[in-house]
Amino acid sequence: MNLVVQARRTAIACAVVTLALGATTTSAHAITLAIDPSQSSVTYTPGGFSFGGPDGGSTSTAPQTFTLSGRFDVAQETVPITLSFDPLTVVDREQIRFEAIAVNSGGAATAGFVFPTYFAVLTGQAFAASEDPCTWFPSTGSCSSMGSFGSYAGSFDGTTLSMTGTDYAGDFFPSSFNFTVVARVAAVPEPGTLACLALGAFALGAAHRRRRGLGPHQAFFTNSDLSPIAPIPSILQSMS
Repeated sequence: MNLVVQARRTAIACAVVTLALGATTTSAHAITLAIDPSQSSVTYTPGGFSFGGPDGGSTSTAPQTFTLSGRFDVAQETVPITLSFDPLTVVDREQIRFEAIAVNSGGAATAGFVFPTYFAVLTGQAFAASEDPCTWFPSTGSCSSMGSFGSYAGSFDGTTLSMTGTDYAGDFFPSSFNFTVVARVAAVPEPGTLACLALGAFALGAAHRRRRGLGPHQAFFTNSDLSPIAPIPSILQSMS
């Protein structure tokens, strides 16, 4: 087949695959972000007290700061909420949550730090979140809670996410983790680009085999001169 025609067909197939994968990505509303370690950290402050200071009193352990690195996905979703004072009224709430978390927090994780997975309410580019179950409950009418609850807030413009927050570990005298995260969209190839590369490689291989007069599954090639070393049926015969 003419190489120009082959290239044209490959380009058309590429466009179709890219459009299909693009539609899938858009419907998922998930974006992978890479954390900037130079601007991201978590400071661990141990809770409680230890006795035995110089004057016989209590002492506290000094805070420790750890660098954050890695990546995570930001997923956006629309959730219908029923209002308690008007059950017939349903409003849509825009939310984001963090998924596929692969974050390295150093010694903070050993001490109990957990990167937040609870949702945040999104308003424009700004978002805010709280682990307190009574924070976002317009459908219950009343709610009460007690204890130390994690929270975070920040903004995401589609390219860069910046946020600060606090996490807690422990019950009576919980340890606290104050964190700052700056993350940007990860520079990874789009699915459509990867599909195009695969289709292009297949097309070149098929054209090369045709020029040598071989079928699409007839030969293996060496790394040095790409000369056929054995047809597949012969190899299968010798193995049986």
